[in-house]
Parts: sequence; structure tokens; C-alpha cells
Amino acid sequence: MSSTLIQYTLPDLLSIYPFDFPKANTHAQECSAESKEWVSRSNVFDERRSALLGKAQSGLLCAVAYPYAGREEFRMTCDFINLLFVLDHISDDMNGQDAHGPCEVFYQVMADPDFKHDSILAKIMLDFRQGLLRSAKPQFFKRFLDNLKRYTKAVAQEAELREAGEVYDLINFVPLRRENSAIRCCFSFIEFNFGIELPDEVFDDPVFQSVYFAAVDMVCWSNDLFSYNVEQAMGHTGNNIVTVLMQEQDAGIQEAADCIGVVFKQLMARFLKDKSRLPSWGAVIDRDVALYVKGLADWVGGNLVWSFQCARYFGTANNVALLSRLVTLYPKDTEDE
Repeated sequence: MSSTLIQYTLPDLLSIYPFDFPKANTHAQECSAESKEWVSRSNVFDERRSALLGKAQSGLLCAVAYPYAGREEFRMTCDFINLLFVLDHISDDMNGQDAHGPCEVFYQVMADPDFKHDSILAKIMLDFRQGLLRSAKPQFFKRFLDNLKRYTKAVAQEAELREAGEVYDLINFVPLRRENSAIRCCFSFIEFNFGIELPDEVFDDPVFQSVYFAAVDMVCWSNDLFSYNVEQAMGHTGNNIVTVLMQEQDAGIQEAADCIGVVFKQLMARFLKDKSRLPSWGAVIDRDVALYVKGLADWVGGNLVWSFQCARYFGTANNVALLSRLVTLYPKDTEDE
């Protein structure tokens, strides 16, 4: 028996990106291999989850999201991105109550030097903490911990919603997605990799916040668009903007995808407009703010590049998705191999 194939066309987000796409960091191949081996030695994953981590090609994401990073900083960033994938895969199949455990460990090992926990996750997090603190500046680490706390809390909340079969409406989903996506933690590493420390007054400025959250949302909305096919096949659709839009607008996949294209374009327009009207904090801080905003743009563009170059979202059809923007829906409970 043959079944009807469901297909939808992705909006052309790459054409909306107005900057040069970032080139891969020159340390990518070496550091990515080292980081992958570091995770493998920890035995935090079984064989199936190790294969999923390999499919994500997190080293490629780091390479195009942080093209300017020095070797030591880039290696630490690769380790952190890998740890995000670790927690993501560990918590994906957990109910709300069970997910609180690894989320708490993930945060507390980083935040509390006296925290003790006899788990593989705690050991690998402690190893990462010790390495990070060798070069982390105080303001970066403080902001990173703030973002990490929000992230781990949101991941546990996501598990609770998944267990209850609840899908938020758009107005409640967007703030949650900003946190459980971990993108704010990743943006913290822009400061780390540039070796800068922006004062709180910059982050508190409403124009800067508009630029910042435009970048956050561009990454979140595009990620959900690209990941929807894999997630629906696994039955994990609740934490995805496509599902939220389909539910809220009583729409199909194509209409939701088209909506994401429109919103992405609006977010980019806001990013560019408010980038041009940032206030001045003095020459030194202004230079660092310009670097940080460049880092935001690199992350948005790098994420688009990575999404089509890795096998995580489109499997062996990633070139088809890039060239035609046509996606064929996977059957349930399977992924493209």
C-alpha cells in the first residue's frame, strides 16, 4: 500500500540574511575532534545517543557561530555546546519529575563549588567548570550562570508540559522557548570568545535588548522550523513554534512555515534598525558592543548554515532541502538515516 506524502516548502531564510555568512573557525576540525573524544570518554551516552550526538555535528555549529574564537576559547565553547546536546538528549525522554534531577545537577555543579553529586553528568560538568574558570572573566561567568539557571529551569518545565500533553499559546511559548533553547547561554560565549565584558547597563538598555532578543528569536524560530520534521516523527512536537502556530491559527504546516518566514524577516528588519540606533557608552564600551552585535549576527547566520550542512534536521536530504526548500514529512517514530 502506498501512503500520500506530505510535503511543505521552507521559506527562504538564507536570502533574508543581509551579512556575509561566517566562515568556519580555523580551529574547528582539531577542537571538535578533541571535544567529541572528551564526551565519549565520560560514558555519559549509550551507543544510540552517541550516534545522535554525532549527527548533530556540534563542532560545525561552533565553527560557524564563533568564527573569531581563539583556540582555547573555541575548545571550551565546543565542550559547552556538546554538554547542551547531552542534557537535551538525556531529558528528551523524561517526565517532568525525572527531568528536574539532571537539570539541577547541570546548573548546581557550575554555580556551587561545594556541590557534590555522584553521577557521570556531575563529573563531566565539574571537569568543564574547572576548565572554563581558568580563563573566564567574572562578569561573563555571572551572566552565564544567570542564563544557565533560566535554561535548566525551562528544560524541566518543557518536560512537564510534554508529560501533560500541553502546548502553550504563542504569548506564553515565546518566553519559554527563549530559555529552553539555550541560545542565551550560547550568546554568553560571545563575550567569552571575544574576551570582552559588557556592563549591565548595556544589557539593561531597551534598544540593546531589542537587538538582542531579535537575534534570540531568529535562532529559535528558524531552529523550530528546521527541526519540526524530525521532532514530529519522534512525537515531540509540543516544544516547537510550528505546532504552536498550527494550534493557535488553526493552520497547516505550510501556513505555519510561511508565517515563520514573515516573522524572521520582521525580526531581521528590527535587528538592523535598532543596531543602527544603539546609544553610546563611550569609545571602549562602544567597540565591545559592536563586537558583541557582530557576534549575534554571526550566530544567526552560522545557525542557518549549520542547519543545512549537518544531518540533524534533514538527514541525507539536506542538499535537497537547501536547493529546493522542499521537505517531505517523515513517518512517525522514525528518522531519516
